[in-house]
Amino acid sequence: MTTTRPGLRSVLIALAVTGWFTVTVLLVLQPGSRSTAALISQFSLLVAGPLAGVACLVRAQRSAPGRVRTTWRMFGASALFWALGTSIQTVYVLLDRVPPTPSLADLPFLLIAPLFAVGLLQMAVPEPNLAARLRALLDGLLIGAAVLLVGWVSVIGPVVQASSTGVLGKVVLFYYPVSDVALITLATYLVLRVRGDGVRTTLPVEQISAAVIAFCLGDSAYTYLSLSGEYYNGHPSDAGWLAGLTLLFVAALMPQRPSETENERIPRQIGQLLPYFFIVAATAASLVIPEITGVDDDTTRWIRSALILLMVVRQLLSLQENAALTRELEQRVSTRTQELNTSHKRFQALVENSSDVVSMVDRHGRIIYLSDSVARVFGVPPQIMIGRDIQEYLDEPSRRSMTETLTGIAAEPLATATLEIGAIFPDGRRVTIENTMTNLLDDPSVQAIVLNSRDISERRQLEDELVHQAFHDSLTGLANRSLFLDRVRHAMRRRTNGTESVGVLFLDLDGFKEVNDSLGHATGDALLVDVARRLTGCLRPGDTIARLGGDEFAILVEGATSGDEFVTVASRIREAMEAAIVIDGRDLFIRASIGIASAPVGTVGADQLIRNADLAMYRAKERQDGEPALYDPSMHSTLVERLALEAELRKAIADEQLQVHYQPTYILDSGDLVGVEALVRWPHPERGMVPPDVFIPLAEQTGLIHDLGRFVLRQACFQGQEWSQLSPSMPLSIGVNVSGKQLQRRDFADEVNRALLESGLAAEHLVLEMTESVLMNDTESTVRTLQALKDLGVRIAIDDFGTGYSSLSYLHRFPVDILKIDRSFVERLSGADAEDNLVQSIVQLGHTLKLETIAEGIEEHGQLMALRRLGCTMAQGYHFGRPGPAEVVSKLVAASTEPLALPSTPRS
Repeated sequence: MTTTRPGLRSVLIALAVTGWFTVTVLLVLQPGSRSTAALISQFSLLVAGPLAGVACLVRAQRSAPGRVRTTWRMFGASALFWALGTSIQTVYVLLDRVPPTPSLADLPFLLIAPLFAVGLLQMAVPEPNLAARLRALLDGLLIGAAVLLVGWVSVIGPVVQASSTGVLGKVVLFYYPVSDVALITLATYLVLRVRGDGVRTTLPVEQISAAVIAFCLGDSAYTYLSLSGEYYNGHPSDAGWLAGLTLLFVAALMPQRPSETENERIPRQIGQLLPYFFIVAATAASLVIPEITGVDDDTTRWIRSALILLMVVRQLLSLQENAALTRELEQRVSTRTQELNTSHKRFQALVENSSDVVSMVDRHGRIIYLSDSVARVFGVPPQIMIGRDIQEYLDEPSRRSMTETLTGIAAEPLATATLEIGAIFPDGRRVTIENTMTNLLDDPSVQAIVLNSRDISERRQLEDELVHQAFHDSLTGLANRSLFLDRVRHAMRRRTNGTESVGVLFLDLDGFKEVNDSLGHATGDALLVDVARRLTGCLRPGDTIARLGGDEFAILVEGATSGDEFVTVASRIREAMEAAIVIDGRDLFIRASIGIASAPVGTVGADQLIRNADLAMYRAKERQDGEPALYDPSMHSTLVERLALEAELRKAIADEQLQVHYQPTYILDSGDLVGVEALVRWPHPERGMVPPDVFIPLAEQTGLIHDLGRFVLRQACFQGQEWSQLSPSMPLSIGVNVSGKQLQRRDFADEVNRALLESGLAAEHLVLEMTESVLMNDTESTVRTLQALKDLGVRIAIDDFGTGYSSLSYLHRFPVDILKIDRSFVERLSGADAEDNLVQSIVQLGHTLKLETIAEGIEEHGQLMALRRLGCTMAQGYHFGRPGPAEVVSKLVAASTEPLALPSTPRS
């Protein structure tokens, strides 16, 4: 396969053709002396030969191994041997000597014909059997002998007899025309066979054959002129050699023909009759020409005898082939007859045992044939139905359809139709049947309309079920998003008196994810089913309810004359959701955030109306007051911003763009660094540092708090372990804030244990901080989770203590280790109206319950002194240092041998 670029290929071909044309014109016009013409001829042949040879060998190297590669190698070798012989002849020309016959140049020249012949034979497609291959060989020999006979009696014979060259020279000169005739014959026969049989080949057969024929014609001219003594170097006949080499060069450059492309065919009879045409022409020429020239020798008679012998052998071979073909045809007929008998029996068995029923009716619908399979498929013996009208077994709609279809196809021969009908059999069974009907009334062997019938009752039932499943939620049985959207679109296009509005209520269940995560998906599914039942009971006749996915529901309210009707439906939903949902003996309370959007019929699109209700639902969820939210256009920009921030937060968590900063905690008595609190920060590439009070509530609402909390926990544990290795004698405690949603997960303790194991941090160095309100949610579940954490060795701290319930009972009930005094109480320790009663009470409570106390938000020296005086154990705040990255704390740990200098103040 050639890979020469198309542009370069075109340039090379143009240069080759231009060079050949120029040299041919110079040889024909002979503008200078014969020596000049000889130099032009020899130089052009010395250039053309190697170029054609190298081009063929490169093409061979780029072709797939096999016959194609061998063909190109043979042609390349022929061209290179020609170049070698020409080089030897050039030496004679340069020495101004006439080369003898034979000369050294004839040695490579004699090899050219066999190499060309092998290449041409490699191009021939092998025949399917030995007899066909022998016939092809005999055809070639017959054509070659015929051409040789004509050439001998017309040119070669007289010239050889008149030549004064020696015997060896005459043999050599005789070899050239004989080989030329053989090659011309083989090339011509090859083209006719390839074209006649439509053979598929990747080789440029016509171009290669033209190159061989042109080369051989030039060689034949050289032989004739040499025998007659008229040849000289630079003779115009040299253009024949140059044309052959140029065509061979062009053929090697041509792109490979696709193997699947079939050649344009010529009539096959030409290829078959070609040998006889040559035989007749050669025989006539061998009889007429000697009478004209008066030359008749033994060679002519020998060639003619050989031609007759070859023809007899070919005819004998043809008779043998015909006899073999006759036997093969008889065997095929016998085999085909057996196959037809077997096929007939097989077809009969298939018809009788098919799952389909084959029947024939006349143009009026009277049954005239039924296959035995009707008893198995429909449970009715064929004898009962034959002779009766098919309409007797159809329901009323199917009777009309059957009559119309029979009338329609009976009017057109071979017409077909497919008809689905409902049949009622004598035992009362109803069956759905699919019939393929074909009009064979004009077929003498049938003369009926053929029905191919099959029972599709189960398929039709399954299709109906699939259609229902495609438009309904499989869990609740409510409409799904596709059906709901179609209903809304239909409602918005419905014609009204102009005063009616369409409303969509979008519902999202608050806290459903926590139920799913803590109690399992089975409980979540049961909850959704109960909610769907309650919501359905709140609707008016004609309203549509759908489950859009997860814990999202939507209600379509049509025909409303005022907006109060939508609010009324929302109120009924609120009332329906107030009662506890009992699942597996557990009382679950769930609330729905409801968004309402409405519009007059035909004013907005269905997608926009649903989107508006969705936006209103998010507003209701943000308010957290249980009241429905009515859509307002300003919600769009607010929610777009929220959604954008949510998407960016989700990406920031996935790409670990968040950072963990740490705020140090010090012992008030000694000034030693004893711990840090891990605080998450979000350095946004465009928004800058996003405040935690912006993105943490968003994470709580969207459920991203689990991934965010897991990230902070792992980062803090690994960093804490690094500090423990940096200062083994004084390890730091690592405080990590925990969300209520995290604490409600049943696997939260396992998640903490996994972070400890992977990081290597000791459990007693991890402090999980949570607010009082978190502890009061789902108390039993919270106690179990806290106890599991305590079993791991993790310590528990109550953050912002004193701002929530502040109930002593839960301090006894929950395994708490640390109380963190809220910064609002610490702020009261300084200023003109300083007050320390609350802080003192909390510190004393901690001492009584043997709990550590940490004061938050120390910003002034006076606050520090007051806390030391009140007996507070530890403190943190801007007075000691702002939260910073881990590198800042690492420097503090490295310098931990020098405790923070705190002034000594006696306690009161």
